[in-house]
Amino acid sequence: MRAPDTLFPKTCVALLAVVVLLLARPALAAQAPINISADRATYEGGTGIYEGNVVLVQGALSIRADRLIIDEQNREVNRILALGKPSILTQNDGTVRAQANSIEYFVKNGQVILTDQAIIEQQGSEIRGNRIVYDSEKQTVLAESDKNDGSERVNMTLQPQKKPEPDSDAQAN
Repeated sequence: MRAPDTLFPKTCVALLAVVVLLLARPALAAQAPINISADRATYEGGTGIYEGNVVLVQGALSIRADRLIIDEQNREVNRILALGKPSILTQNDGTVRAQANSIEYFVKNGQVILTDQAIIEQQGSEIRGNRIVYDSEKQTVLAESDKNDGSERVNMTLQPQKKPEPDSDAQAN
């Protein structure tokens, strides 16, 4: 059995690598049409505001929020801000689930910023913090605690990887 101090960094890196690969898809979805449903919608001067049970779907990306603000320029979406208690982002039919009271998605560079009770879950593993920044261009994840509240920390739960089952034919020989 490995010593805990050597196992944690490798497992942590493996989880972050999986999260990075799965969350990289928002940048790929940027070319897909955006479909939005809400109770109310207004649009003025390049800003769309959607309120009440908002659901946004773009390719494999889905965002649910109480309020959604979309900034665009020349019919190109630059930023999506989802506000709710919580707002929820899912990807790949729920394989990746992120939630926070504020989710800011920069479409052009694929950066996602989760703020205020941020959580990213993937295959039973999760990262929790006050703020989580995912940058698909740099393929990095940064989780931060609330700097003003020393009691809150970044927390990570890592599930062990499932080992492939031995081939029954190979054992018979």
